[in-house]
Amino acid sequence: MRELKLIEGRKAPIYFAESTDSTNTRLKELARQGAPHGTVVAAREQTGGKGRLGRSFVSPPGGLYLSILWRPEFSPEKAARLSCAGALAACAAIEEVWGVAPDIKWPNDLLLKGKKISGILTEAAWQETGGWVIVGTGINANTESFPPPLQNIASSLYLETGRRIEPEKLMAAFISRLDSVYRAWGEEGAPFLEEYRRRCITPGRDILIDHEGSRARVHALSVEDDYSLRIRWPEGREEKKSFGEIFQLV
Repeated sequence: MRELKLIEGRKAPIYFAESTDSTNTRLKELARQGAPHGTVVAAREQTGGKGRLGRSFVSPPGGLYLSILWRPEFSPEKAARLSCAGALAACAAIEEVWGVAPDIKWPNDLLLKGKKISGILTEAAWQETGGWVIVGTGINANTESFPPPLQNIASSLYLETGRRIEPEKLMAAFISRLDSVYRAWGEEGAPFLEEYRRRCITPGRDILIDHEGSRARVHALSVEDDYSLRIRWPEGREEKKSFGEIFQLV
């Protein structure tokens, strides 16, 4: 990895590799060695990208794979909402650089024209002396193709707009947005709640969620003040879903 000086005056380092196994893995190693708040690891390709629930994350050349280290001073429960901060920063950077506005599928997938263009994996560790959170984001930027199982559900900014943009331009915009969102986020993320609700297309739709090892159809009602999702079961019972995965918007 080499260090980039992309943003003038930024103190935390930005490390870049053409290819790496996983930017989250590399950044976790740096975090354990005492890397400062705001450290970034980015790559154009991952050979061992990680998704939620231990799955692999397809990371072909042409994408931007970027992980940032945050050392929050608030509780792990509140720090978990930082994945939503990452989603908002990615939306804003894409809108700035590409001129298109992605939607958010709760909690942190980005969609363009109904297809996934970005996903986020958040990992954390906490000790008595404090903790750290890594927000890892994969953005399908200039990706030209996807394997058959993904072609109907995934796309890239290039495929949807016909335009290519240098990854460094998107990287600089994304890191700047991550920095500014974190500075204003606070313990609750309240300054960004209305923006998140505006961008999130999940409420008002039926969704398929994981329930006791199978898929269940429920109705998404609203994003709550703590960024959880209020859902209603077919029999009328309501509950808040604080984490998890939506398999499909119906």
